[in-house]
Amino acid sequence: MELGIAWREKYKSDLFFRTIVNIGALSAAFVLACLIAFALSFLIQAVAWYIFVGILLLALAFVVLLAWVVLRPVRDTLHYQKLFISNIAHELRTPLSIIKTSTEVALLDHKLTPSSKQTHADVLIELDRISEIINNLLSLNRLTRPERIEFKNVDLGPLLDEVTRGLSSLARERGIEMIVKKDSYRVVWGNATALEQVMMNLIKNAISYNPKGVGGTVTISLKPDYRGSIVLSVTDTGIGIAQNDLFHIFEPFYRADTSRSRDIKKNGSGLGLTIVNELVKVHNGRIHIQSIPRKSTTVSVFLPSGGEPDPTHTQTVDEHQQGGSEISVDFSKRAQ
Repeated sequence: MELGIAWREKYKSDLFFRTIVNIGALSAAFVLACLIAFALSFLIQAVAWYIFVGILLLALAFVVLLAWVVLRPVRDTLHYQKLFISNIAHELRTPLSIIKTSTEVALLDHKLTPSSKQTHADVLIELDRISEIINNLLSLNRLTRPERIEFKNVDLGPLLDEVTRGLSSLARERGIEMIVKKDSYRVVWGNATALEQVMMNLIKNAISYNPKGVGGTVTISLKPDYRGSIVLSVTDTGIGIAQNDLFHIFEPFYRADTSRSRDIKKNGSGLGLTIVNELVKVHNGRIHIQSIPRKSTTVSVFLPSGGEPDPTHTQTVDEHQQGGSEISVDFSKRAQ
């Protein structure tokens, strides 16, 4: 009796145990149905053909039902995981905002010693990093759902101007020159908010991984290619990416080893390229990354063009530099 109650409670509370029991029960029912059908086919040979067709239909229904039962725990787990992350991120925003405001007010106190001011400044930097992680988690939850994204023709030129303007202070602080090159045709079919975040993350990464104060550059270009795509390319003169790291850079919170590189800004969230990867996937785009360690990295994002393409702009984008390592991730429809 107690064993039966324990199993019943486990069946109710343990999602994966319940799935195993359901699959076992379905399999047993299917085998029993097949045995009954075979027995009937021997007893009533006149309807053997109909019984055979019935078994096939039963097998098809069984496969569909089995797949639904098997995938349900995964689907539910992902749903509740996203809901949990979203709720936690929203709940953390208020206390973080209070802590940041209090720290900024404390910094205005002229009686603080230099060491105390430095401590408060370091706290602000870490609070900004936590805020960035929270914002990126919310972005992953909100912007990577195709059914929630509104697509239309978007001119990437004004978006790029806005992003570079917002990052100009960071570039000046690190002594990095931003060079922008824009073709006259740069309209894509996508979502402006998502595409702005793609630009923001790529350009911010390029600035952050350029050594500070050595006169580095970040070159951003927008131009069409011969395949009917608009290409956003971001090239830096930074530390580059090792070949082994290229296979992991889209993983959440993955960080390449930069311990041997000085003056590299390392306080990012670790989610920037993950978000870029997911948003490019939603846009049926393609990412191509080339890197030469200790010299440069070029990230090229190929996005489906929108509107009526200008036939005079069909230039080819050179994706291959001399030396270095490269990786491509293709989410375009032609790759499917």
